[in-house]
Amino acid sequence: MRFSEVFSVPTNSDDDWFDAFLPADTNLFIDPFLIWEEKTGHWAGAHEHLIDFFEMVFDLVKESGGNEQSNTWKQAQKLLMFPEPYEFCLGVAESTPLGSGSGRGLQKEMLEGVKVATGLGMNRIAHMEMLTLFQGGMGVDRLSDMTCNILKSYFISYTQDVARRHNIPMQQQKVTNAAWDREFCRWKEAKVELPINPYIGKPVILTPERFLEDIPIVSPNGLWTYAWSTASEQLRGDLTFDIARNVSRREKAKLARQNPDVVALYLKHLEEEEKKPYPVHDDPRMRVRWYELGSEFAERSHLSFVPQTPDEFERFIEAVIESYRHNIEQQDGWQLLWHNGYAREERAAQNLFRSAVIHYCRANNIDLTGESNAGRGPVDFKFSQGWSQRALVEMKLVRNTRFWDGILAQQPQYQVSEEVSLGFFVAIGYRDTECNPEIKHKIDKAATLVSQQTGKKIKGILVDARPKQSASKVHDSSLSDTLKRQESEPPPEEQSETPEG
Repeated sequence: MRFSEVFSVPTNSDDDWFDAFLPADTNLFIDPFLIWEEKTGHWAGAHEHLIDFFEMVFDLVKESGGNEQSNTWKQAQKLLMFPEPYEFCLGVAESTPLGSGSGRGLQKEMLEGVKVATGLGMNRIAHMEMLTLFQGGMGVDRLSDMTCNILKSYFISYTQDVARRHNIPMQQQKVTNAAWDREFCRWKEAKVELPINPYIGKPVILTPERFLEDIPIVSPNGLWTYAWSTASEQLRGDLTFDIARNVSRREKAKLARQNPDVVALYLKHLEEEEKKPYPVHDDPRMRVRWYELGSEFAERSHLSFVPQTPDEFERFIEAVIESYRHNIEQQDGWQLLWHNGYAREERAAQNLFRSAVIHYCRANNIDLTGESNAGRGPVDFKFSQGWSQRALVEMKLVRNTRFWDGILAQQPQYQVSEEVSLGFFVAIGYRDTECNPEIKHKIDKAATLVSQQTGKKIKGILVDARPKQSASKVHDSSLSDTLKRQESEPPPEEQSETPEG
């Protein structure tokens, strides 16, 4: 359920907050550049507060003289540990808002970025994203985690204002990184009044919709694209653009450190670009409304098979996938996988599947985990009923450039890593070339081949998500012609009965 449902909140024109889905993370992120644009009101000083934090870290690093054993260096290390801000219910965790946060590896790289910046004579930066370029460009989720932690005091007071306006009950709860202290250079834990997320028993913190983005704004590749299109030929040579597109992020970070003036120009360019938040209500990538759409999907399903014994677990998973396929192919479910004439990305198909089948699983005491870590990377879905009854489901678009690697290599590797004998590879086709019988035949052959070689049972399934005509417009020309021929033929002559005798 969403925040508004849990707390029965009737929204009005004053409500600009994102209505978070409380049982799990929504795959959106807080973009610092969107906060930077705030010039008035509650958020006017937020970006400056963000930069002040890094100025504090800069001062500690300079004071340490680069000595990693000094107290000031270690204090800077502590400041650059950003725990998962689960209170926001944003990020990439599928099954719960409780994620991992920034580990010590990222902390070390961020500190290296600060050290480089101070070595370049920088005492203060205009955007913290500069440091992410110097350290190679951390993921957008980590950048969002940093922003949530550093500005948590702003978000807390914002949430309290919303709660008071709607008479939402709040409880006093301990919040990690509730604020930071410039005088003592440390994080401050505090007990604050906040609404409680009933799914995890922990506080909820809200954010304005206008701060949310779907993709990273600042990235190493973005820097090279910018410099390639704007810098002089000499600069291009200095930055070795002929290899920059294919080198590791560490090498790209090195090139950024060697050319801080280009980095500064790139960030200035981003300041001047028009930036738009993710269109939450239109939701073109199905980041937000997947649960509601999946619920509607499940409601019109005719799935009736209920497993009675452990031996029927496989049949149940097959029935769940078949229900998903039937809904898309025969009940206009394909429309949910298209937006304004464009086929949605792979994540949308996965989100729709998850939200549709989770209801069946709950009713039958079967655990469904999305994006579980299968040792060698994330598998899309894991179904389990105890240890012995488990299955992995991988879902890929046929148009995916790694599609055949998915069934020939990734799927069997996931099953080996998870020690799961049963797997399903679900292919989603959007075009005629992706849904023809040859593709289905090849998927079946690939599934048979890897099953024989690995000893793991894998079944291939092709879902036809092409746009369909309305049933009222469907025309079968062959049957129509047959009917016309029969109507033109004279009716058979009635046979008169011949009396006996």
